[in-house]
Amino acid sequence: MQLALTEMRRAKLRFGLLTGAVSLLVFLVLLLTTLSGALVGALTGALEGLRTDGLAYSQTARDNISASRLPADTVDAVAAVSGVSAAAGIATLTTGAAVAGESLDVQVFGVALDGPGAPSGLQNGRLPTTDGEAAVDGSVSLGDVITLDPSGVQLTVVGLLRGAQFNAIPTAYTTLGTYDAIVRASFDNLPFVPINAVAFTVADDASISDVVAAIERAVPGVSAYSLADAVALIPGIESISQSFGILVGLTFIIGIVVIGFFFLILTVQKLKAFTLLRAIGTSSGRLALSVSLQIAIVVLLASVIAVALTFLAVQSLNTGLPVNLNVATIITTVLAVLVFSLLSGLLSVRRIVRLDPATAVGAR
Repeated sequence: MQLALTEMRRAKLRFGLLTGAVSLLVFLVLLLTTLSGALVGALTGALEGLRTDGLAYSQTARDNISASRLPADTVDAVAAVSGVSAAAGIATLTTGAAVAGESLDVQVFGVALDGPGAPSGLQNGRLPTTDGEAAVDGSVSLGDVITLDPSGVQLTVVGLLRGAQFNAIPTAYTTLGTYDAIVRASFDNLPFVPINAVAFTVADDASISDVVAAIERAVPGVSAYSLADAVALIPGIESISQSFGILVGLTFIIGIVVIGFFFLILTVQKLKAFTLLRAIGTSSGRLALSVSLQIAIVVLLASVIAVALTFLAVQSLNTGLPVNLNVATIITTVLAVLVFSLLSGLLSVRRIVRLDPATAVGAR
């Protein structure tokens, strides 16, 4: 420890520059991971947060709830399937709206708030109990009135949700009765108001996979999914996750390469000094431990700086997305950088272990 710290004190600029470079790379990894999670959450939160075990769409929907259309009596057909304990309809549409004179797009969900498909993530207020009320995840406040266009239906915000957006726009949850009124006011002479999906819960003694298969066999024209599968199949999610994953992976690899080559070059420059230390009795293990401690100190200091930078960046972001710095993400990222940095340091350790103390007089 003393050997490692002594060298770092004598080469403050060298180690300071490395710490700064590593902190920026860790910052990029944390920021990209956080933004990726926020974007995916804003696209999938509405489905991911539903209190249900699975969803059923029309077979023509191609795994997309927005493209699904089902008659209301599909709910009873799904509820009658063996292994289903409860079922309820979910209906959704995207429409223009105005709040306090500001125009915006809103995703409206009509759900059975006392059954499967009710939203979770309530942060303030309450869920709707009567028609004309809504719980919203978006840029609104309790008591605001949302006027929908072109229907003219007004929704009073009685609850604020978190992590319940769909398509990365403000999302309002209301009763199926209110949804019915919105659709009928927007489209004249509509014979019936379709639903988009059926949310269902599974009995305790049944498995989700068996129930999904049973629903598809028993209800014509319906495709059923577990909730996790329905979320994963939302169009565009896989490509977004892969794109951000590539960016995060490349940044991570660059950081590890920088650390590994820095300490390898540093070790090569100090081979003569290391050989002399070996000649006077210093073990190769102690020298290797010194390099490993320096790597750990640099990574941990850089991580502290990176976390502070990420926190400041997240606080100053104005993307409209629910961006949160997750503790689990921080711990996972820091540990991964530390472990792989120590592994990259094995290149330096290998050079130290191979030193021959007998060459101390002319070591290079």
